[in-house]
Amino acid sequence: MLIQEIFASDITRDIAPVVYFHEKDPERVQEEVREYIITGGYPQEDPRHNRVPDGIHEQMKHLLRAIRSELERPGGPELPNCWISGFFGSGKSSFAKLLGLALDGMLLPDDTRLAEALLARDTSPLAGELRAAWQELLEKVDPLAVVFDIGAVAREDEHIHLAARRQLQERLGYCPTSDFVADHELKLERDGRWEEFLACAQETLDRPWSEAMNDFLAEDHFSEIMHRLKPTLYTEPTSWLDTRVGGTSGSGTSVDETVRGMEAMLRFRGEGRTLFFVVDEVSQYVFQSDSRQLALQSLAEALGQRLRGRVWLLATGQQKLDEDLEGGNLSKLKDRFPPRLRVHLAATNIRDVVHRRLLCKKKACEADLLRLFEQHRADLKLYGYSCEAITELDFLEVYPMLPGHVDLLMQITTSLRVRSSRMKGDDQAIRGLLQLLGEIFREQDLGLQPLGHLLTLEHIYNAQHTALDADVQNSLARLRAHPELGQDEVALRAAKAVALLELVQDQQVTTSELVARCLYDRLGAGNQVDLYRDALERLREAGFLSLSERQGYRIMSSLGQEWANEREAQSVSGQALSEVVIEKLKDLLGRGLERPKYKGRSFPLAATFSDRRVFQDERLVSPNDLAVMALDFQYLPRREDRRPESWVKESGSDQRRNRLVWVSASPSHLEPKLRELVRSRKMVASYEGRLQGLSEPKRRLLYDEQTRRDSLENEVRALVAELFVDGALYFQSRVLNKDRHPASFAALLQGASEEVLPSLYPHYLDIAITDSEMKQLLQPALSGLSGKFLAGQLGIVEIEGGRYTVPCSGEVPSRIANFLEQERGATGTVLIQHFGGPPCGYPPDVVRACVLGLLRSGKIRIQPETGKEITSVQDPGVQDLFLKDRDFKRAEIRYGGGEAIRPQDRVAICHFFEDSLGVEVERENEAIADAVAENFQALAERLRELEGRLNRLPRRPALPVSLEKLHKSLEACLRPHHVQARVLAVKNNLDPLRDGIQQLGILHVDLTEELIRKVREAEDVRAVHLAQLLALERTPELEEAAQVLADQLDSERPWRDIGSLKETLEAIRARYAELRLELIERAEREAGSRRERVKLREGFNRLTPEQVEHVLRPFRMALGTPDPKAVQPALSTLREVTTIHLPKAETKADQELDRFIEDMDRVRVVTLRTELRGRELSTPAEVDMLLEELRERLLDQLKSGKVRIRLE
Repeated sequence: MLIQEIFASDITRDIAPVVYFHEKDPERVQEEVREYIITGGYPQEDPRHNRVPDGIHEQMKHLLRAIRSELERPGGPELPNCWISGFFGSGKSSFAKLLGLALDGMLLPDDTRLAEALLARDTSPLAGELRAAWQELLEKVDPLAVVFDIGAVAREDEHIHLAARRQLQERLGYCPTSDFVADHELKLERDGRWEEFLACAQETLDRPWSEAMNDFLAEDHFSEIMHRLKPTLYTEPTSWLDTRVGGTSGSGTSVDETVRGMEAMLRFRGEGRTLFFVVDEVSQYVFQSDSRQLALQSLAEALGQRLRGRVWLLATGQQKLDEDLEGGNLSKLKDRFPPRLRVHLAATNIRDVVHRRLLCKKKACEADLLRLFEQHRADLKLYGYSCEAITELDFLEVYPMLPGHVDLLMQITTSLRVRSSRMKGDDQAIRGLLQLLGEIFREQDLGLQPLGHLLTLEHIYNAQHTALDADVQNSLARLRAHPELGQDEVALRAAKAVALLELVQDQQVTTSELVARCLYDRLGAGNQVDLYRDALERLREAGFLSLSERQGYRIMSSLGQEWANEREAQSVSGQALSEVVIEKLKDLLGRGLERPKYKGRSFPLAATFSDRRVFQDERLVSPNDLAVMALDFQYLPRREDRRPESWVKESGSDQRRNRLVWVSASPSHLEPKLRELVRSRKMVASYEGRLQGLSEPKRRLLYDEQTRRDSLENEVRALVAELFVDGALYFQSRVLNKDRHPASFAALLQGASEEVLPSLYPHYLDIAITDSEMKQLLQPALSGLSGKFLAGQLGIVEIEGGRYTVPCSGEVPSRIANFLEQERGATGTVLIQHFGGPPCGYPPDVVRACVLGLLRSGKIRIQPETGKEITSVQDPGVQDLFLKDRDFKRAEIRYGGGEAIRPQDRVAICHFFEDSLGVEVERENEAIADAVAENFQALAERLRELEGRLNRLPRRPALPVSLEKLHKSLEACLRPHHVQARVLAVKNNLDPLRDGIQQLGILHVDLTEELIRKVREAEDVRAVHLAQLLALERTPELEEAAQVLADQLDSERPWRDIGSLKETLEAIRARYAELRLELIERAEREAGSRRERVKLREGFNRLTPEQVEHVLRPFRMALGTPDPKAVQPALSTLREVTTIHLPKAETKADQELDRFIEDMDRVRVVTLRTELRGRELSTPAEVDMLLEELRERLLDQLKSGKVRIRLE
């Protein structure tokens, strides 16, 4: 039996590739609805519901009910906008077109309503629910629909709302040939002149307007009618037409104007009906066009705000609104299309459509097909594509396809549309699934094959290969021209499969197993994985395929071949190979290796690398610890460099005695991979920084190279580990037996290290000292010490007679003391390095604890990096020195104690404390240092207090010399924090301390607060009262008083005999008060005299009280309010009131009076300066001349009009 004989319908028939929205002819629509498949509609308990849970039945029912629900909202829907999505081939266009035309009430040629024919296509168990949803909506609305493809009807860069207006005009019977005419028809209807226009049209054209408006000359006809209808406005038959020249539309183009026009059109020609705009391919039209997207947003919002459900917008798009493509703007529409009004046609619908429209089987043939399936079911699960859970129904519905083919082919088709540069210019090269299968049956004779043959990716390639990128096609053409592989049918089939599978490598890696499953062409063909794996490798070796871990096999384009050639041309030096080995060794050593252990301690690893070419003792790992397990890796490509007898001797040398030397095996199998990795790295580095500027094919090559590099990285790391595992281990002139340890890099490293650690650290002690334990040794009086310091462990401290002693007799402190004695001292860094490495391995805290014990025992002294030498645990800086690693390392540790203070010096110091301060002190350095701290600070405070008193004296007297020396001596004794330095300071300053303390006591009693007050008071009298008096008069009495004050106040100690100045001070104050009062009274008399002169002037008596106050104010301001008992303003200032300020005040008062008189009398007051002061007259003639001169000046002023002259 042949495949084509099992189908219920002709599988070679032509199926239209797409639904054309513009085809609304009832006969064509009738053909479409007969072929239409409504998927889904199964109850939840039906197994078919699991496969198609959201079929066309569910989506259409949901949309109809959602629209009705929105219409029932109070006030109507806010956003009456529906989004119908589904990718290429999902049937969304058919869904939208048939639903829209059904809403428009289309009548088919057999007198059946399209709605009825559409509902009849739902043969599912739940078909009644869809029919009920339709009837419920019709009960709510009287629908009217405008159905169009925006891409087909839109003019250049036209927004959707403008195209929708034109389509609505045509649907409602407005002029279909001219926007201008259609818009003006609506205006006539709004003005109530439509019937008049129709009558005029009949009279003018001798035929009805309903016929004439369909002519291409409709605008000329309309202009002629308007001339006859409004002859005064349109004076010529072409006048109306002339007014429209250059316009783009007959009405406004904004969204708001358009929606208002829609509302008006429905009012006149669709009253009571609900309009549905059904617009196809909206997502493609607004994709990446912000202006179109914004206009669509505005339309969607305006429909709800103004029309409230009287007009609906149903838009289609290939993707969901919340799954916008990169670079798109559809996600911005989410807020205008509510989620409850969105439907999506999923890929699961396609399988049902394919089955019912094309692959439905004859009932009589189903049994044969099922027997064949049962016979080969096991093989199908193992070798067929995505057949692990295949069922009888799956196989029966889609044979000769396999169930997984549907999703795979949809993924390939979608990828072709998105990624293929060729397809962006020719969508017809990509077929829908139905058309693809039809072509395969027609052109490739799949139907003529015996029953049991299957559709494979080879069939799909043969139908779709022209849609692939030109580079892929060229590569396949080169393959077919290859002298060997071009004749290899298996290789050709494998290459075709890879060409398609590389389109969906984001979903699954193209492996040899996947290729074999996709080319499984016949039930019972068996396992073909090995067959196709070999073919794929032949193709890869010949340069036709590339292989990466992330994506699998890919067609090697011509560009890929150039890439491979460029990679092979990269130069690789021996140094570059060694650098990769170094990197991989670092990686291996850093991958969580367990540290080797000895006596309970984990020893960190240190490692170096040498290759006898470029690198010598290159550090791989450098831990901070000094007690380490040192590894010496030797990467030696030459055989003579790896001779065992040479390395037995070398491993015992001083340079390598404390290292575990690890010599590599021959790297002959490693170096080819190293070269591949270096070349791959160079290619990635060369192009990675230019990623944004690369073409898409070259980007893919870069991604493949990155995957190849990553795979080589892992492979090389494993080979480096194997290289050294196969090598040899040497330690201190002997070869280690590797067979005693596991044969892996990590295990061998750990085992060999733990074998040599006892020989490397024979003196090692497993002891660690914490900071809290270190602080126990820093106490002035030892108590409660850790057992680690006692005999049997470190041996720093011993217990004798119930108290602690510090002999430092243990092995570790003795070894450190001997080293310091032999080396004549050392820094902390030297000590830690010497005893931290082999053969001791002491931790730094142990070394510090032993040095601290030696300090307490008096065997050493320490010079810190800064500051004085330390000889006692009570010296400043000891805590930091032994608790801070940096301070200890930089300190110099000297063997032997420091020079001590002599006993007689301590006796003299103790006598000083007793005689001068009344304090008894023990004759020990620490006791003297404590007494200094307790007493000298108080002395310094008393000295500062005395200085404060002196500072409050006028013309602050100098501090006595003895007190200056006391200040310096106290500072010298308090500055050192070291015990010995402080005691030496007291010894060197005993004399100044004695003298100064004595003088301090005397002055502290002498200089009281009362005496300070009297001195300050006398100084104030001299500086204020006496100074002001001397500025006005210098009498003998004042001169004598000044001298008396100077003798007392300018002396070294002015507070002594300060009471002798009493009479002098009182005399000065009395004279000052007398003179101050005299000056104040004189000024008041002078002010009164001048004030009266002003008051006597003509016109003053006519002033208001406010004006009088204003005129006399300058006198008050000049006098001020001086206090006779005050000292400010000064006496000299008071004298100037009479001589300077009051004359100015009188002038100012005259000027103010002049201003008021001018305002009252409307006369200008002119001030005339006589300038008589200083002139001398000796004869009558001179008198006459002067009078004549004055007369002429006065008359000149009077000539200017109404003027009053005031002489000054």
